[in-house]
Amino acid sequence: MKPKNIVLKPPEKKFNTFSETFRFCAFALAIALIYPNKNNIIRRWITVVSVIFFNSVILFWFVSYLIKCLISVDIYNFARAVTVGVVVLLFLFKSLYVNWKNEEFEQLLNKISKDLLKGNHMDEDYQRIYEYHIKQAKIAQICWLIIPTILSLQFPLYASTGLIYETLNSDVGKKYMVFEMQLKYIEDKQYVSPYYEIIFAYSLVPCLILVPNFAGFDSSFCIATTHMRLKLKLMTHKVHRAFKDARNRSDLQMRVKEAIKDHQEALGFHKDIQQVYGGWLLAVFLLTSFLISFNIYQIYLNKRIDPKYAIFTLNGVLHMYMPCYFASSLIKVNEELSTDLYNASWEDWADPAVTKLLVFMMAKSQQRLVITGKGIVIYNMDLFISILHTSYSFFTLITAK
Repeated sequence: MKPKNIVLKPPEKKFNTFSETFRFCAFALAIALIYPNKNNIIRRWITVVSVIFFNSVILFWFVSYLIKCLISVDIYNFARAVTVGVVVLLFLFKSLYVNWKNEEFEQLLNKISKDLLKGNHMDEDYQRIYEYHIKQAKIAQICWLIIPTILSLQFPLYASTGLIYETLNSDVGKKYMVFEMQLKYIEDKQYVSPYYEIIFAYSLVPCLILVPNFAGFDSSFCIATTHMRLKLKLMTHKVHRAFKDARNRSDLQMRVKEAIKDHQEALGFHKDIQQVYGGWLLAVFLLTSFLISFNIYQIYLNKRIDPKYAIFTLNGVLHMYMPCYFASSLIKVNEELSTDLYNASWEDWADPAVTKLLVFMMAKSQQRLVITGKGIVIYNMDLFISILHTSYSFFTLITAK
């Protein structure tokens, strides 16, 4: 009998690339036509422009209605339209901005993939650090899947529920639009069949295309900042391991110098984050205050809490909270960096050369790693509180008699 060939399977990877680790984010980026790939950038630009052109009719109706409300001083409907307009503006901005930043965004995601794959060749204590931060990033990914889904789908769900209720309780019931507004040139026909059914179906398209745009790029920011925290924690752990595992002074110096290189690489990654997300963060800062303020204003005018716009307000608050929280978490890790380095067992070696290297790293760690909106606003929890204060101040201004 011939001996059977024994096939040895390669060991299964514990950590994979960005797209395999954060599947929801990668899939959303791809569906939203903003996943960075220089090989199809022209095709994506054409598709993005085509999608915007396809929705140009409803954009025209929306802008016309906004102008009409402003001219007629219809403050309630103007505020209602502005809240939706903020989301639309962010969608259009990101669709163009992210494709413009294609090369920088691609390099950022490639660096994350490269670092994740390195974890497969590290010791178990390093891998535990990987697992903790990947878990944190995946939680953010799920949050950003839920937030835009609720934000976008509540309008068609509300309209559909109202339509079903009216149909069951009346032969000629009231008809609901996905977003109630007067459609220029067809105001007298928009609730008549077949115009109503066509417009309703057409209005669903913007709701569906908004979700992956927000779920993809917004969650990628939280993933990138969490990855930055991972790099810093790995670097400090490497320093601790260097003082514990070094065989001699020469080996210790080599290990500490490797940690310094890792620190420099982490600082470079921080610059990449700022380069990619700076413009988007500024846009979020400028628009979110209006979104929150006008939603609260609608509730004030209604004299009751409208569930639809209450949810919209909550989503607006979360939209600002998430980037502020993750940017603040990065600042906190960086502030702890100097203490973490000092807590290494450097006194056991009493090596002047290595001590100088450690002092250099501690001095370098004093540099604040902040994430800004184009250098104008610093993202942290103080900014989040400031946004809430500003929104309330704006609300009191527009409600003042």
